[in-house]
This record gives sequence, C-alpha cells and structure tokens, in this order.
Amino acid sequence: MQSGPLVRPTMPFLGKGGFRALVLEVLSEQPMHGYEVIKVLEGRFQGFYRPSAGAIYPALRSLQREGLVAVRGSERRKTYRVTAKGKAYVRNRREERHRRFASFQAAVGPERAALLRELRETGRLLMPNLRTITPGQAVEMRKAVAEMRGRIATILGGTREV
Repeated sequence: MQSGPLVRPTMPFLGKGGFRALVLEVLSEQPMHGYEVIKVLEGRFQGFYRPSAGAIYPALRSLQREGLVAVRGSERRKTYRVTAKGKAYVRNRREERHRRFASFQAAVGPERAALLRELRETGRLLMPNLRTITPGQAVEMRKAVAEMRGRIATILGGTREV
C-alpha cells in the first residue's frame, strides 16, 4: 500500500475485474439495492474504503448486461439479485478473493481503519454545514484543525508545520 500525503490507498485485493466480482459476491448473500451494496462494502472494509455510487451503479449495469444479476423494481427502487450464472461466477472465484482480502486486512489493521473512519466522519460533519458556518465558528474550527495537524505531525515524528 502506498503512503504519503494525499495518496489514495490502492486496493490490491481486487485485481482485474475484482470490483465487479466483489459486488457480485455481496449480492450473492441476498438481494439488495445499490445503496445497500455500498454500505455492506464499507462495513467489510472497516470504513477504510467506501465505493461511490459512480462505481457501484455502472458495475451493477455491467453485471446485468452479462446476465450475472437480475433487476426487480422501478427506476428509483431497483433490487439486484444474483442469477444462477452469477452464482457460478462467484463460486469459481471465491478462494482467490478471500486470499486477497485477507492480505488487505492484515496490511491495513483495525487501528488505521479506525483512524480513516474518524477522518471521514469529520468530513461528513463539516461538508453539509459549510454554507451555514458563521465567521466565528470558522475561526474556531480552523484553530482546531491546525492544532490537530500539529499533533499529527508530532505523532508521526516530525515537528514541521504542514
């Protein structure tokens, strides 16, 4: 896994075509809406990785075109379920996916996953409120973020300001 400032973590456990296979595996457990698939995957990755709707829905459409999933419901509430062809696909590739995922979990560890979850939750708190933050609140939050950045730099072994 790469490290450094603003480097998005790689997902080496997926491999070529692995994301679609992962979506298919989740759906093999029970039929779900696209948003439910996102939540299940986020939980499996301990919050370290959360696929976007822009990744999930094209994958679901592709799986549907290939006959690996079937869709039931209207445009706004589609439920996806794995077909017999999809179940065979999952069965034939399960061992390799489990091996890759175990490698990912061992590399990340629960502590780093928890750290990333906290950062994500902070962003989720801040973003929807950006337009309503008062100037005074902005000043206080900026100070808090600067303090946090300084503490993180110290923990990482440096005292440099970033």
